Amino acid sequence: MPRSKQVEKQDILHAATEVIRAKGQNALTVRNIAAELGCSTQPLYYEFENIDHLRAELLPYVRQQYLQFRFSNYKEFGRHFLNFARREKELFRFVYLRRRERGETLLDDINYDQTIRLLSHNLEMDVETARRMHYQMQFRCYGLGVMLATDYCEMTDDQIERELTEYYQTILRHYKGITDDGQLQYWLNRSRNLIL
Repeated sequence: MPRSKQVEKQDILHAATEVIRAKGQNALTVRNIAAELGCSTQPLYYEFENIDHLRAELLPYVRQQYLQFRFSNYKEFGRHFLNFARREKELFRFVYLRRRERGETLLDDINYDQTIRLLSHNLEMDVETARRMHYQMQFRCYGLGVMLATDYCEMTDDQIERELTEYYQTILRHYKGITDDGQLQYWLNRSRNLIL
């Protein structure tokens, strides 16, 4: 009877994630991953042809573990993304500060379709306008995430909340054509379930 495999693919991906978290993506080598697992390099080569193959499978693994979640309001996506950048700097750099494949999305947003529907419905705007508005919020979050992950700046939870609220108000004014504070307050009240 053949001996059962001791190290599973998921174990290797988890160990690779831990190597990046502790030492950065430049430390991602077969030897370092094997050391994290406490095994030889053989099980890694059994599962992955080479380190490039492992890296390719590690990207979706990290996205799934850290970035794919369901949220109940609009600001939660920004909060989660910025907290990932702030708390998991090395993983953020691994996922986002690299050369992209053609057609690869900017951010991981499994809630994208739901978000567009919520914006469109709550703000009484057509779907294309809701997409453009959300795209602006994604750009803002990506830029702030890069600054947090590269230690350009630091932000507290309260600062993140303020930044997301203020930017939401800015893009709301633009995409709804709001010209006075009364109109702004009306649409903020209409969409308060999105920005709590």
